[in-house]
This record gives sequence, C-alpha cells and structure tokens, in this order.
Amino acid sequence: MKIGIISINMYSKGLNFACPLHNYAFQQFLLKNGIESTVISYKPIYFNNFDLRHPYDYYEKMCADFAARGKSITEPEEWERITHLREAWKDLYEERERRYDKFQNFIEKNYVKTEECYDSDLLEIKDPGFDCYICCTDVLWKQEPNIGFDRGFFLASKAMENKWKISYAASRGVYHSRTEEDEKTFLHYVQDIDAISVREESLRDYLEENIDNEVTMVIDPVLLHEKEFYDRILVKPEEEHYLFLYYVMEKAKDTIDQAVKYARAHNLKIVEITDRPLKDGRLSEYEGIERIYNYDMGIEEWLGYIKYADCVFTNSFHACCFSILFEKQFYAGYRHGDKVTHVLEMFGLSERRINGASDILTVPLPDIDYTKVRPLMEQKRKESAEFILSAIRRMETGERPPRDYEWWKRRLQYKVYVNSGIFPDLGRGTYEDSKGEVKELLTGSWEFWPKERVMNDGLSRFRKNEFSRKGYLPDGWRFRFRIDNRWFWYLEDGTFMLKEEYDKEKHPAIKRFSERDHIPYLPVTGISLMVAEALWKEGQAEYTVIYNGGLKSDELTYKYDGSKGEIKVLKTGSVEYRLDKPVVNDGQARLIKNRFSHPGYEFLGWQMRIKDDDRWYWYLADKTLKAQAEYKKAQDGEKYLLKDGTRIPYLPANRVTTVVLEGVWEEKLKTKVVRKIKKIKGDK
Repeated sequence: MKIGIISINMYSKGLNFACPLHNYAFQQFLLKNGIESTVISYKPIYFNNFDLRHPYDYYEKMCADFAARGKSITEPEEWERITHLREAWKDLYEERERRYDKFQNFIEKNYVKTEECYDSDLLEIKDPGFDCYICCTDVLWKQEPNIGFDRGFFLASKAMENKWKISYAASRGVYHSRTEEDEKTFLHYVQDIDAISVREESLRDYLEENIDNEVTMVIDPVLLHEKEFYDRILVKPEEEHYLFLYYVMEKAKDTIDQAVKYARAHNLKIVEITDRPLKDGRLSEYEGIERIYNYDMGIEEWLGYIKYADCVFTNSFHACCFSILFEKQFYAGYRHGDKVTHVLEMFGLSERRINGASDILTVPLPDIDYTKVRPLMEQKRKESAEFILSAIRRMETGERPPRDYEWWKRRLQYKVYVNSGIFPDLGRGTYEDSKGEVKELLTGSWEFWPKERVMNDGLSRFRKNEFSRKGYLPDGWRFRFRIDNRWFWYLEDGTFMLKEEYDKEKHPAIKRFSERDHIPYLPVTGISLMVAEALWKEGQAEYTVIYNGGLKSDELTYKYDGSKGEIKVLKTGSVEYRLDKPVVNDGQARLIKNRFSHPGYEFLGWQMRIKDDDRWYWYLADKTLKAQAEYKKAQDGEKYLLKDGTRIPYLPANRVTTVVLEGVWEEKLKTKVVRKIKKIKGDK
C-alpha cells in the first residue's frame, strides 16, 4: 500500500522549526516499523505565491500592486501592515536566505517526498497515486480567515476520494467556523476520515459529540521517539550556561519579561530566536543582559540549543514538547488556543504555565521531577503507536467501501461573475444596480458581480449578456472557475484544466455556451467563483423609433408624414408618431424635425427611453442607461437631451427593440404691462 503524508512541512511562511521536524519524526517512525511512506510536497491554501526564501520581494511586489490600485489610501490599515512587513523582511534579507537554505538542506537530506508540489487546486485534477493518505499533526483543520478550509489537510480533495484516510494528531487551532454551514462542511470532511486521531482533548470531545466515528487522542509525532533519536541530528552549541528563549506568533511580552528577570537573577546569557521578522529580536529593548540572537539558525542548531540550555522559556507547543523530551527545566508563556495547556496537562506539568503576573523569583517553581513524567510519556507513546500502526495494518489488508461524493458537490453554491472581455468600445450596458455591482476593471473590461449565488447542480443557467460593444452582438459565453487560488478553463470535452497551463494547440477547445444555457455541474469538491467571459459576433441591433409629443393636451398639434409612419393618440392622452422603417443601432440615424407644437410652449428637444427585451431604460446625460423603475434624478443625474435634427447616439444595449423620444417643453414667458399708479401725497 502506497502511503502519502500531507501536512504543514516545507511551506511554513515563518520557517517554523517544528514543521519539517514533525514530518521527519513521523516518517522515520513509520519506517522503523517497516512502513514506507512519501511526504507530499504541499503548499497550504494560504500560501499563494509567497516567496519563501525572499519574503521582502513578495511584499515589495504586493506594495507596488496595492499602490497602483489606490488601496494605500482606501485601505490604510492593510497598507501599514504590508509596508511594515516589507521593511522588516528587507532588514533580514540575507539572514532569511541562510535560514531558508538550512531548512531546505534538512528536507532534502532527510525526506522521502514527491518531486511535484501540490496544492488544494492541483489535487482536484491530479492524483499523486497513493492508496492511503495521512494528514499529520499541527493546526491543519482551522478555517483560514477570508479563505476557508484547506481541503488537502482534511484529505477532502477529489484525488483522495475513495482512498483510505487517516488523521494523526490533527489540531484545529483558534480559528473555528464562522457560520453553521461552515461547521457542516468541517464535520463532513472529518467524518470521511477512516481512522481519526487528534492532538487536543477538547477537539476529541467535540468530534465525538457530533460525528459517528471513534476519535482517539495521541501525542505529537516528535514524541514518538526517545530523545536519543534526535541526538543523531542535533548540533551542540558553543555557548554554555544560557537561557533559551523561543517565541512564536504573538508578541509574547509575558514570556520575554519573565525570561529577562530569570536570566538576570541567575546570571545567564539569553539565546533568543523567533519566527517573527525581527532583525535584532525583542531583547534589544532590554538593558543589562547578555544575549545572542541568530535569526539564521537551522533546525539541527535549534534542537541543540534546547537540549543544552540551563532552562527554556517559550510559548511554542513544539518547544514545550522538546523541552519535556530532553527533560529540561522550562516555563511556558501565554499562547492563543489550548494546545500548550493540553500538553502540559498530559504530563502533569500545568504549574509550568506562567504569565506577566507570575513571580517565579520570589516563589520559584520546584524542579520538574521527570521520574513522574517518563512513565506517562511511555504510556502515551505506546497508545499512539498502537493507533497509527493498527490503522495502517488494517487498511493494508482491507478494501475501503466506496462512498458517494456527488451529493455533496451538487449542493455547493458559488457566484458567477460575468465579464465583457477586453475589447474597444465596451460599455456597462443594461445591468441593474439592484441586482448586483457593475465594475470597470483596470484591464479595460467590465464585470457584473451579482448578489445571488447559483447551485452546482447543473440546473442553473447563464445570464444574458447585457454589456455593450459597438458593432457587435452577444455570441454566448466561455467560462473559467476558481477552486481556491487558481483558475481552470472548462473545455469542449467536459474536462477542465489549469488556465496557466492551457495550450490551444495541444488541448481541446474551450467550450462555448449559448446565452441562457445550463451551467454544467462541476465534479470538484470546492468552487469559490466562476467568471463567464462574453463572446461576440459582428452585428447591430435594429429598433423602432417613436416620437412622443410629451404634453398631454387637446391643444397639442402635429404635422407628421403619414406615409412614413403612424400617428396614435394613447389612452394617457399623449400623441405618438411611430416610424415604419427600423433604425440600425450605429449612432448614424438622424432625428427628423419636430412636428409637434403647442401654443404657449417652446420645444427644447427630446429625452430618450429605450426598451431592451422587456425592460425600459432612460438614456442619461453621461451616455449610460438606467432602468426606468430605478431612476432617481438626485442620484443618477440628468437625462440626455437630444437637440432637434441631431443623430440618435449609439445605444449601449444588445437587444434594443424600441426607442421612444419624448418631447421636452418649456412654458413661454407672458409679457404683462403693469401700470404703476403712484399716489401723490395730497392727490384726490
């Protein structure tokens, strides 16, 4: 049985020391027990195109893009965040290169891994070829803010369907589901795993209350080995008699403050290290201490610094694990979530938790009695090994019952944006603001973002193309869709492939759909967005022109040629003259001279409303169309006024059938002779 291991391993943005280590430990544990496996090179959903060796280059490009789009002004908080990161990584440019190279050397030396790098998108169309998948440890199952769940970490991508699935020491972290629907997704993914183990008691209890599967609690993979296992790879530091300070994620002020107090009291230098982009660390803010700060530390060095430290101060879960494994005196500072709390409780070490108010100098903690910890470790190690080894052996000799995944995919909902394509003479057309947002993109194309979603059931339909393109008529759609971060074209043969890899000379044509065709069912486990791109053909709409007198009065007269059109008196009391010959929507047709008249009124020109399909629109002064029912002068501006005898402008609509020109009149001023009789004082 071919086993693939997926986890946060090679692609941790902070180059966290534990990420490569826990994969190494797990793979080596399986190998020690006669089980071969392959680590899947996998980029998490939040990774995007992050430059792991040169974060400065990544943020420099992000800042440039941000500024070009004007977001430095509209999103000042985000602008401040990314510019701060840019400058922080700039200061660490060479140190980051060295740290990255050390990490890569460790991985290349110690991993059996896939050559190809996968992500959640790629696992929808490419099968790595494993019979069993194991998601291994750490915070895999969190809902990334503004992104969602990483299906690869849940073993929920299409390539993993109907394959054996195991979770080992999975954790959820502090980012839980935002909505009830999100939580249904979370539980759906987990319930499809055949053998479930987690790292924290709280997650085990929650899952046992909400799914049918048995859930086992196990120790982190780094604890599956005796400490001698790591002696083979760690590097002993040159320093002696030091306090090792390692903090991650948060600012960890309580941990740092307590470490400084302890080091001063015990005359220890401090070796400081973090995953934060800090050129000189945070101890540079403190006086009167001897410190060593090496951001470019490697994994083997990190292990050595823990093993040979006089004591360890940390808020890191894995630094706690290795402190326990190496039987160090250590102190654990505050950290979001309960993973640090849990590992301390597991080994009876809850008193090692400190905070800013702790007084460990006046009331020192007793040394850890590791004679009490060792039997607990041995028992947990035995239970955890039994879980993973028995699960694998069972799957090696059994066949997984097939399961239906289609029903879940068909209930997926997503938005379908429609895009005009990039062409000359484009317009927003007749899209109504009440139904969504119309945007002109920097590319020069127009895009409509609807408010409602569609269902991935094959029954929803494409919208009509309501953009305008002078000299062209709609000719259907082609579409691309995004699963997580990457775009896919839908092809003529019903397959789909990455947009960046599509070659029209080698691959089937991109499928063309007619307007109002059904949107096909997409057999993928996640869809975040679809964009239907407009196709066009040469042509121009033709429409009937109607001249409406505008005033409703018996005194309105008209002198129109009955041989070229028809006069009608409407029930409303207005009078219309309908031309027999249709007009081409090319902006060249000239208005006929006004033949309406009314005593006491002056004719100013024409306002124009058009009928496109079955909806009426006003033609506005800015040469756009506004639905008649939605028009508000204060918000949308004036209507366009056509002067007598000018040309009818090109109308930005695809299916215009009727144009009504309504006369605009102004009452003439009446001259009145007013005789002012001045009464002279004394006159009678």
